[in-house]
Amino acid sequence: IEMLLKEKLPSYMVPQVILLDQIPLLVNGKTDRQTLLRLYENSGNNNNDLLNFQVEIDYAGVTVAQMPAAKILFETVASVLHKSARNSICIDANFYEIGGSSLNSIYTITCLNEKGYQISIGDFIAAVDLGEILDRMSPEKQSFPTLITQPPCYTSETLRDEHKKDTIDMITSSFYQKADLEQWIITELSEADYTDLIEKIWDALLEKELSFIVKTESGKSVGVALSFDARDEPEVEVKSKLSIIFEFLECVEGPVRDKELPPGKGKILHSFMMATNSSLTPKENVAVIQFMEEEVIRVARNKNFAGIFTTNTNPLTQQLGTNIYKYKTYLDYQVNEFVASDKTKPFGLAPDSQRALVQWKAV
Repeated sequence: IEMLLKEKLPSYMVPQVILLDQIPLLVNGKTDRQTLLRLYENSGNNNNDLLNFQVEIDYAGVTVAQMPAAKILFETVASVLHKSARNSICIDANFYEIGGSSLNSIYTITCLNEKGYQISIGDFIAAVDLGEILDRMSPEKQSFPTLITQPPCYTSETLRDEHKKDTIDMITSSFYQKADLEQWIITELSEADYTDLIEKIWDALLEKELSFIVKTESGKSVGVALSFDARDEPEVEVKSKLSIIFEFLECVEGPVRDKELPPGKGKILHSFMMATNSSLTPKENVAVIQFMEEEVIRVARNKNFAGIFTTNTNPLTQQLGTNIYKYKTYLDYQVNEFVASDKTKPFGLAPDSQRALVQWKAV
C-alpha cells in the first residue's frame, strides 16, 4: 500500500504511521500531545524515510532577482514546518494554511532575521501568501508597503467594570485550558478557581489603572493584560490549588525582584497575566499578543516605570520576549525541579525542556 501511495501522491501526502503500545496520558487522564509529538518526531518511521523526509519546494513564479531571498524563505519555512507541512512550499502557499502556528511563525521570523532578512511580525502574519512575504524581503520591492494587507486594527481600553466578564472568560480559557504550568495539576483545579481569583483582585486592578483589555474595530474583546506595581501588589488569600502556581512564581521571581531590580514603588511594572480569546486563529493570536506586548511597554513608559518584569512559561511569549522585544533573562528555570512547601514536586512530570524565564525589560 505504501508503495502504491508513493506512486500516486507527493511525499508530504503519504500517511506516516507510528505504532504505540499505549497512548501517553497526562495526570488528568487526557492525551499527552507533547509526548505524542516527540514520539512522532523521534520515531524511526514506518515509511523508512522519515529521517530523510524532505518538504517539497516549488520555485515556480519566483523571479531571478527574488531567487536568493526565495531560497532562504522557502528553505527556512520547510525546515521549521518539516513533517507538519500540509502542502508544498511555494509562492502561493499561506504559511498558516500549510501547517504554521502561533509559535512557529515567531520562530520563522527569528530565523529569517538571523539570516539577514528583517521582516516585522505585522508584515509576516498579514501576508496572504509566501509571495507577499517574499516581496517584503526583496530589496527592489521595499518601497511598496501597499502590497501587504494591513493586520486588523486593535485598540486597548483601561480595565473597567464592564470588562469583568470578558476578562474572566479569557483568563479562564487561556490558563485553565491551555496554560503550561496548570496542566500538571489540572485535576486539582476548576474553572471557578480563576473566577474567584479575578474577583479578589478586581478592585485593585481597576484602582491601579495598569491593566487593559484589547478590542477589535467591531468591539469584540480579544485579549486582556493584567499588571501591578511589583512592590505594591494586593495581599490575596488563595485557597485553591492555584496557590501552588503563586508559590512557584514567588520562588523564581522573588530573588530577582528583590536583588536585581530597582528598589521602591513605581519602578517595576509586573506583567503577570496575559490572555487571548479562544476563538482566535493562530495568525490572529500572534497579532493580539504582539499588540499587548507593545501596549504593556507603552503603559510602563506613560506611568514612568523603570521597566517591565515578567515570568514567561509559554514558548510563544518566550520567543517574543527574548528574540523580538529583547527582554533580559535573569533566570532560566527547569519547571520540574520545583519543590513546593509541602515537599512535593507538583510539576515533576513536566519534561526537562519545559522552562520558566524570569525576564526584565528596561523602558
